[in-house]
Amino acid sequence: MNFRIIISLLFITTILSCGTTNRVITDDGKVYTIKGDKFFNNGEEVTKQLSSDEKKTIKTTLENRLEAIEAVEEKKENLKDDQKELEKVQKKAARKQEELEKQQERLDTKLKEKEEARKDYLEAKDKLQKSKNQLEELKEKGKLSPNDIEKREKRIKKLEDELEKKHRKLKSFDL
Repeated sequence: MNFRIIISLLFITTILSCGTTNRVITDDGKVYTIKGDKFFNNGEEVTKQLSSDEKKTIKTTLENRLEAIEAVEEKKENLKDDQKELEKVQKKAARKQEELEKQQERLDTKLKEKEEARKDYLEAKDKLQKSKNQLEELKEKGKLSPNDIEKREKRIKKLEDELEKKHRKLKSFDL
């Protein structure tokens, strides 16, 4: 912080010594124009008419005003930096939000697929159970020929294979 004050004072001194023109309004309402080490009031040089205390007061007022201007500029820069940082954070949050939305979408898709696989498994299980029950009923009633029994048992074997396949697919979702 001391370094900034020293730089500020050097900056102000440089500005004052370079012959720039600055206007200063004193507490009593008089307007002075300062060019280098000369003081002007209403276009007339009044350097010799002013006491050293008045000159010092005018210069102090000018320095205070220049320091205030510099402080405002510094705050503006800090605000710009903060704004840039905030924008970076917002962009990062937006990317993270987008990533989370995509992840949620993938999870929803996976959940739908799992639900479909579960539904397919239950349907295959019901179909197999119905075929087995139907075979048993027809066997008990004696309405099936040996060829029909063989065909139905082959069909039941296919349904069991299909059920096993659907069961593996369902289990693949339970990682």
